[in-house]
Amino acid sequence: MNEKKFKLLFLDLGLAKYATGLDIETLLQEHLILLNQGAYAEQFVGQELLAYAKSYQESHLFYWKREKLGSQAEVDYVINFGSTIHPVEVKAGKTGRLKSLQVFLNEKKLALGIRISQHQFSLQNRVLSIPLYMIHELERLVRSSNI
Repeated sequence: MNEKKFKLLFLDLGLAKYATGLDIETLLQEHLILLNQGAYAEQFVGQELLAYAKSYQESHLFYWKREKLGSQAEVDYVINFGSTIHPVEVKAGKTGRLKSLQVFLNEKKLALGIRISQHQFSLQNRVLSIPLYMIHELERLVRSSNI
């Protein structure tokens, strides 16, 4: 953990919108989640992960960044359920490469990574894909994935 490197999460998406200076017409667009290359999706997921954390524990969100020369990688969030950590990659659309997620899984020798996106619920290649609207069920779905 390096306290000098952190991700800024706003209290809500309205504050994030204000900070980016988007006008109301842009906000009414059909594909709002795709704006700013997924920055809003990341903000939304971060806020949801904190909101659904156990109330009796201090909640923390971490992210991972690999700064190996010629092989950089970054995972949006790293969470834990019990003693097991899980990398979480947020994608704004239904598609997206998960190279950094796979690098993290391989380096840390983990069995399961999580993609939160508009992709349908599935489990493929050690990656549990969870739709944005199911974040509240994340811990249950991870524990029941049997990996």
